[in-house]
Amino acid sequence: MVNQIARRRYMSAARLSWALAILTSLSAAWLPVLSAQAPPTQPPTDTTRPPLVGGMASLPPDPLRGNPATMSSLGSQARTMQDGFERNHRTGLRFYNGGADASCEVPLGRICYWNNNGDVPPPAERNDAKLEREQLLELLAQAQAADPKDDWVNGMRVRYAIESEQRDVAISAARSCKGTPWWCEALEGLALHNANQHKDATAAFARALAAMPVAQQCTWTDLSWWLDPTVHAAYKATPCANRAAENARVLRLAQPLWMIPSNDIQNELYARRTMSRVHSLARIPYDLQWGDDLLESQMRYGWPTAWSVQNGGVADPRPPSVIGHEPTPSYDFMATVEAIAKPLSATPGDWNPRRQKARMRYAPRFATGFGALPNQFARFLRGDTTIVAGGYRLMRELEMGRAPYTAALTLDAFDGREPLQAKRDSAQANGALLLPVPSPMLASLEVLAPVGKRAARVRTVITPLPAGTRLSEYLLLQRGDVSATPMLDRNALQAYGSNEIEGGTSIGIYWEMYRQASPGQPLQVSLRATRVGAGFMQKLGSSFGLSKSVTPVSIKYNDNGRPDGGPGRSLTINFPQVPAGDYQLTLMVSGAGMTDSTTQVIRVKGGK
Repeated sequence: MVNQIARRRYMSAARLSWALAILTSLSAAWLPVLSAQAPPTQPPTDTTRPPLVGGMASLPPDPLRGNPATMSSLGSQARTMQDGFERNHRTGLRFYNGGADASCEVPLGRICYWNNNGDVPPPAERNDAKLEREQLLELLAQAQAADPKDDWVNGMRVRYAIESEQRDVAISAARSCKGTPWWCEALEGLALHNANQHKDATAAFARALAAMPVAQQCTWTDLSWWLDPTVHAAYKATPCANRAAENARVLRLAQPLWMIPSNDIQNELYARRTMSRVHSLARIPYDLQWGDDLLESQMRYGWPTAWSVQNGGVADPRPPSVIGHEPTPSYDFMATVEAIAKPLSATPGDWNPRRQKARMRYAPRFATGFGALPNQFARFLRGDTTIVAGGYRLMRELEMGRAPYTAALTLDAFDGREPLQAKRDSAQANGALLLPVPSPMLASLEVLAPVGKRAARVRTVITPLPAGTRLSEYLLLQRGDVSATPMLDRNALQAYGSNEIEGGTSIGIYWEMYRQASPGQPLQVSLRATRVGAGFMQKLGSSFGLSKSVTPVSIKYNDNGRPDGGPGRSLTINFPQVPAGDYQLTLMVSGAGMTDSTTQVIRVKGGK
């Protein structure tokens, strides 16, 4: 949400509402506060963007605005109609009473932003505004046909087609543009990104960057507004031409889903640049002239997709504040400074989509909700190669909706090599995907629900097993494999997918032994669950079989080997009703004077 600083205005960066205040409506008491606010560190000014718009001040020449002496009569009519539409649009905005108790999160010049993901939705737009926008779009289409080189008309037609959710019209309008080359390519990238056509949007933005002036290219690729202020100095010290590798790493780590074929958050960066440039050319619903504060707010939190107004109360004599509502829910996808510096030391905690005072937020158009994915990773050997099984489980709390789901496991070493990916369409609600791990790599395990428009993911570093490993880690299963020849590929399909279980549940377990066993030389196998945090006396009582709540599972047997000599093993565990909490489940294999073990923590929910 954003404030007009003397009066609240809401900017929704996920229903993020933003409140903006008209400078001339500020009382004298507020003026010192405004003048005392130092703007945050900013990227270089876009020299192609005029500082003010809206017909309320004289403007320097703008190449995208057009020359009145050469524009078509339809282009001139379109400019007049657009200005009138936005005036009427502002006058007819409906009132909104949500978010009145929100506090300022980020001051930005004349405006103040705060996250309002949980607020009520904005009111529906008036039907007469929709009709007037359609009429404006018709005139813009005629003006573009009359002069496809008119950059202003091209930009406005794409803008209003997106506002009216006519994705195909926006793409057609962008592709009909014959004006300034970089501008036409950027408009096409904006329209394609809005339509979730990620690869084509990436290609269009690449063409736009290649065609624009070098100084403008530097501005458009600057990530300062999204970066933690502690790294601004070092980032700015790097020449713009040398930032490509740094930008690629930052944006790769910020990409919401690695299963998406192109980086949509990079496209979002350029889409925000493009839409902000369009907004700078003409009147917008806010009763403010375009400026760097509006640019920064849209670059960090996106542009509004709905509008309303709010009164300050019966005792407030000032006119209603205009509220711009951005799509919600939106998330902070940026990794921590530490993860950006060393991706192969990252942990799941290095991403906090609901971080307070976020530097940026983004509401992906392909998924309206993101959650933390319940998971389990287990490693196995195939000769000198480590295979990782990434298990996932779609818990009810994730609200993923009905199948089908798309699941993917991606490994990235961040060393220039092509990432590895296993992807499964029409995936079940739980299972595991397999990939080789040739070196330490950052793993992203993801599930997307296209029908429910929800996504969940987890990211963590996976390293190969040490040379000479004799016992794999274990993978939990929905049920044990009762066949004589348990295989990893087969059991991955029915992986339990999480280390969280319900008390009183039967689960399976799969592991591999890389030592030979036979009836003449059996291996002793034990599987034991012990409550984490149990006291000495509880453990002592458990050792005498007096406390099942401390050691709910204790299995021992001799392994005489498989008939085919294969490494896979499986059994079923009956985990009794026990108090909720963490239990250390340890698998131990002994024989010939050697003992190997592997341990994971199992969390029991809903216990007695």
